[in-house]
Amino acid sequence: MDTTDDSIQHHSKSVSNMHDPLINKSADISSYMVSVSGEQKITFTAFDGGNTTWDNTAPTIVDYSNVKRDGLGKREVAAYAVGHFNNDLCAAAWFTYVLYYIQDVVGLDPVIAGFAMLSGQIADGITTPIVGFGSDKCKTKIGARAPWYLAGSILVIPSFLGIFIYPGFEGGAQIAYYIILPAIFNVGWACVQISNMAVVNSITFSTQRRDRLISLRNGFTFVANFTVLTSALIIFVILSDPIWQFRVLCFLIVGLGAFSSSFYFITIKEPFLSAEAKRLQKEFKKISRTEYKKEEDNRISARQSMLSSNIKQWYHWFGEGQFYIYGMVYMMVRIAVNVTMSVQPFYLIIVTGFIKTEENPTPIAIALVPLVSYISSMIFSLFFYKKMMNALKNRFIPLFVSIIIISCGSIPYIFLNSESNIRWLVYLLSSIQGVGLAIMLNTATSLISDVIGKDDQSSAFVYGAYSFFDKVANGILIFFITAYFNKKEQPLRYIIGLIPVICSIAAFGLTYLGKVLYSERLAQLSINKK
Repeated sequence: MDTTDDSIQHHSKSVSNMHDPLINKSADISSYMVSVSGEQKITFTAFDGGNTTWDNTAPTIVDYSNVKRDGLGKREVAAYAVGHFNNDLCAAAWFTYVLYYIQDVVGLDPVIAGFAMLSGQIADGITTPIVGFGSDKCKTKIGARAPWYLAGSILVIPSFLGIFIYPGFEGGAQIAYYIILPAIFNVGWACVQISNMAVVNSITFSTQRRDRLISLRNGFTFVANFTVLTSALIIFVILSDPIWQFRVLCFLIVGLGAFSSSFYFITIKEPFLSAEAKRLQKEFKKISRTEYKKEEDNRISARQSMLSSNIKQWYHWFGEGQFYIYGMVYMMVRIAVNVTMSVQPFYLIIVTGFIKTEENPTPIAIALVPLVSYISSMIFSLFFYKKMMNALKNRFIPLFVSIIIISCGSIPYIFLNSESNIRWLVYLLSSIQGVGLAIMLNTATSLISDVIGKDDQSSAFVYGAYSFFDKVANGILIFFITAYFNKKEQPLRYIIGLIPVICSIAAFGLTYLGKVLYSERLAQLSINKK
């Protein structure tokens, strides 16, 4: 189009003839093309009663944030948000109570309890890359991820139920039972986790949309913890038999989890949503060639770490340095969260003196303290995390903020004792620590999506590989803590007071290393990218 700075050519079309599914149907508009100094811009003007009127003032640039990028409606978004809810409910009880339950309720040796945790984590770690590889290659009528989600749910529910119903086995059969069943449970858990995490890269190509889905899923992680800990608190107060306390808690978890998993499986129609996302992505490129080209140019510098265009096979990821760096970031975050959850009941009983009584055979504090932490985490994640990310514009600075908050909430744990005028501080510290861990967890999870980028062919492998290192590292570390230190006061002080701080510093350092080694590829990724 031949233009000068003062020449503007209008090209209009009637709104009634606009059938592009990408245009927001709620707006009554017509469009025209403006060319100024050779640069094309799409603009919208008012449309009234079938007559087009032109605004000859400064043109308005199309807001691409309102362009439809996927087939997700409110129902599908809600379903994805609760798709991992069953896993989260089980994990909340697993990491918070399973070691305490096996040692203090079932009565097994701490080493056996450690092996129960280790067997589950190793099984999970081995399963995740297998599930990741398998689901990337899987092609069925219900999708690539859905079969794994279904199989995993079938394994998770009965095996989790079996762990906490106390079947009454004795001797070698009892030991084998509590080592084998956690392994089965974690195999199913891994199938659900990887399929749910990986499908987000197939059902939408919008980075902003993915961040929203991840944030909602993480939000329901906190809801799950809140639900489990609130229920545990009520049950521990009402019931006096510790065996029935955990049985009732388990029945509640399984019921809620089965309902949410069914809703997800029925609602998320993976083949349709994946095809719709690809179709709308192509349409988006067509109507926004100029702006999209600029976006892609920016994304090359800020997001080239994804290397989605360079990743042709799953094993090509092994040649990418940032694949390892951000995998280590995620592993550090999970260690901080899981070790804190697992060790906290023993810290509360041994260090701060919340001991068992005849009226309360299970100390109320082991439900109340984590509950306070998760309430603060949930409130922050749902109402303040997005605002913080919009203000900071990247993934790097939030990790630095998390170091400060986690340090304030963790280090004082070292100095608490059983005196009543001091130990109440554990409630305040746990809420501060919870906010810091929430920032770190949300940021690390989003980093994984950033690493994958637009690669929807091997995304599950990446999630699986990351989960492998996470689960193995956590399993080994928690085993040694359980077997040798969870009944010793001084080690417990340092474990819960320093491990979260060390992990947060390591996560920040690794992210900074990725920034230095890979320039602006990932650490400066703006969450405002479409």
